[in-house]
Amino acid sequence: MSEVRFVSDIGDLDSVQTLVCIGRAADLANGWPFDGLGEDVAAYGARLANDARPGRLGGAAKTLLPASANGGPEKLVVIALHDDLSRHLSPTHSYEIYSGLRGVVGGNGKTFGVVVALSDASHAFGAALGIARSFPLYSRKTSDNGKESGESQATVVLRTREGGAGDLADMARGSAAVRLAQRVVDMPPAELTTAVFEEEARDAVDGMTDVTVSSIVGDDLLNEGLRGLHAVGRTAMVAPRVVILDYNPAGATETVALIGKGLVYDTGGLSLKIVGDRMLTMKCDMGGAAAVLGAFKLLAGRQGGKRVVAALSMAENAIGPDSYRPDDIIEMHSGKTVEINNTDAEGRLALADAASYVARKYNPSVLIDAATLTGAQLIATGKNHAGIVSNGGDLEALAIQSGHESGDHCLAMLWSPELLRAEFKSKVADMRNSVADRMNASSAAAGLFVYSHIEDLDLRWLHIDLAGPAFPDDRATGYGVGLIATVVDGL
Repeated sequence: MSEVRFVSDIGDLDSVQTLVCIGRAADLANGWPFDGLGEDVAAYGARLANDARPGRLGGAAKTLLPASANGGPEKLVVIALHDDLSRHLSPTHSYEIYSGLRGVVGGNGKTFGVVVALSDASHAFGAALGIARSFPLYSRKTSDNGKESGESQATVVLRTREGGAGDLADMARGSAAVRLAQRVVDMPPAELTTAVFEEEARDAVDGMTDVTVSSIVGDDLLNEGLRGLHAVGRTAMVAPRVVILDYNPAGATETVALIGKGLVYDTGGLSLKIVGDRMLTMKCDMGGAAAVLGAFKLLAGRQGGKRVVAALSMAENAIGPDSYRPDDIIEMHSGKTVEINNTDAEGRLALADAASYVARKYNPSVLIDAATLTGAQLIATGKNHAGIVSNGGDLEALAIQSGHESGDHCLAMLWSPELLRAEFKSKVADMRNSVADRMNASSAAAGLFVYSHIEDLDLRWLHIDLAGPAFPDDRATGYGVGLIATVVDGL
C-alpha cells in the first residue's frame, strides 16, 4: 500500500527518485524554496522556474538531474502556482497543488519527495490535503507499460521562508482520512456493497478512544421508522442500513451530528438513468458518506471535546420486483408523508430519514449533512466548489471560511423556504420528493427537502451538496473531509 508521510527534515528526501518542488511563481523565481536541497537542485530549479508558468491548474517543468556519487533524486519537477488567487479560491492552493501534482505521480512504484513552499504557515493543512489526494489508494491495474504495477511513495516537507510549517501529526491524520474517503468512493459497487461499506467504517475506527459503532439493517429499519431509506434499498441484493459512529468523550457538553448519503450505486430505480451514460460513475453516489466517515475519523483522532455522532445512510438504488415506485407514498421517520414522483431522487429520502432519526435520538445542537445529491449542483456552483445551504447565516459564513482554510471550496446557494417549498407540493401527501420545476434552484430545493424533516427541531443545520468536487473527473478526491472537520472545529 502506498504511503504519504510528512516530515520536517529536508534530509529525508535524499533517497527519493523524483523530487517535486511546488511554490508560487514569484517564490520559485527568487530561489528560496530550493534552499537546503543541494547545489544541483538549486541550479536546475532556478532554470525550471523560468519554464514553469502557472496555467489554470498550475504549470510544471521537469528535468533529469546529474548523477551524484552520493545518490539523491534522479529527476526534478517544479510546479509553479499562481501568485494570487481569486477570492473564491483557497489561499492554501490545495486544489492547484492537487491538479499539478497528480499529473506527475504515477502508480509505478516510484518514490517521490515533495517540497511545498508556503506563503503562510496557516496554509499547511489545506496544502497537505491537496498533496494527500494526489496519491489515491485504490487500483486494480495489473501492469503499467509492460512493467509490474506498484504503489508510489511520498515523503513531504511543508516549509515557509522562516522554516517548517504545520502540525505533522494532524497532517498525517488528515491525509489518512482523505485517502480513506477516496478509496471507498473509487471502489466499484460489486466490491463495495452496503455490508462491505459497514465493514470499512468499522475497520476505520477500530480501537479509537471513546468511539462506539452500531447499525440498523434491513427490515429493522422499519421498526425504527426509517421507511424512506428502507424503500430505496429494499430490492437490492444486500440490505440497506444506517451505520452510527459515536465519538463521546468524557465531559462533552455539546453534540454535533454528521449525516452522509451512502448510495453505493444508483441506477435511478424505476426512473432509470437511460439517457446517454448517466449511470456511469454512480459508484460515487456514496461520496457524502465517505466524506463524513473521513471527517469523523479525523475528529475522533484529534480527541476534541465535542461529542460527534455520524450516521452513514447506506443503500443501493436497484431495480427488482419490490422496487419502490413513482406514485408510492412513504411515511418518513419524521412522520411526514412523501409522494414519490421520481425514484432517482432517492438520496434525499435516505438523508432525511437518517437526519430525523439522529436529531431526535441524540439531540445535537448542530446537524451537518453531506451528499452527492444533485447534478444541478455542478451547474449552480461548478465542479470544484460544493454548494451549501444553511438555516443560519453564521453557519453559512463559517462553512465558506472553513472551505478557504481546508482547501475544500464551497459557495452558498439560495436559502428561501418561502420561494422553494411550493416545488414539492402534492395533492395527496405532505410533499413530493422531487421538484416540479428543475429550473428553479433545484439543488437548493433538494437541501430544503432534507431540512423539512427536521425543521420542527431547534438546531442549526448545514447541507453540503458535493456532487461535483467529490468526483470531478475519473477519480475520487476525498472532498469534504477537510471542510466538515474544519467546520466542526470552528463551532
